[in-house]
Amino acid sequence: MKDRFLPGEDETLDSLSCGNLSILQKKKGYRYSLDAYLLGAFVEETPGTACIEIGSGSGVVSILLAAMKGLIMAGVEIQQDLAEMSMRSVEKAGLQDRVTITCCDIRDFTRPKADVIVVNPPYRPLKAGRINPVSQKAIARHEISLDLDTLLKRSHDLLNPSGRFYIVYPSWRLPDLFASMRARMIEPKRMRCVYTAVNRPSEICLVCGIHGGGKELSLESPLIIFNEDGSYHRTMEAVFQGLSFTKKALT
Repeated sequence: MKDRFLPGEDETLDSLSCGNLSILQKKKGYRYSLDAYLLGAFVEETPGTACIEIGSGSGVVSILLAAMKGLIMAGVEIQQDLAEMSMRSVEKAGLQDRVTITCCDIRDFTRPKADVIVVNPPYRPLKAGRINPVSQKAIARHEISLDLDTLLKRSHDLLNPSGRFYIVYPSWRLPDLFASMRARMIEPKRMRCVYTAVNRPSEICLVCGIHGGGKELSLESPLIIFNEDGSYHRTMEAVFQGLSFTKKALT
């Protein structure tokens, strides 16, 4: 019998270079990006906190937060093949006691409310840009199965009072994000803008909101990914170090 932890013909097994973790991914499907590390590092919660990840995909964020920050993760993924694959990654990491994966539409997800929701959602409205012909990539990038308003409505429903909502989102859609958050009584409280390099515009932002929070936003110091010579900027190195990356990951 084939080892279920080995990658299938359409999969790869990729090291995260922290905590001896690895993730199974589809060769031609959606593959995690630097956003996963940025979001994982941005989440500041006490070990043991109950957290829901909406659209957990390959499970990389849930696995990172469970292994490196001790959170109790409940991933929700609508695509069955991704959900099944991510469960194998969870088992390979020995995190079954900290990470569960449920395959369903977030509209149908029912469970006790959580203190934290984490999400790296589809960024683009359906009319913005060409939709990728690969189904996994299309669903991950465009609001095909989950739009922003539905995401915030369900987050409101699933969060405890004063619960925290963490999201990585494109800078050009911040007005949409803030409007949807406030409409669902999730007040933006922390934000950190991410820049590919110095003197480049911000492409994505990290935002934390609080369910029922007061109106006071803290704008944190910029996070810059690369120096002019292509090496990682010190603020990006701090992200890796916060996730206990090996030195190899910084070269």
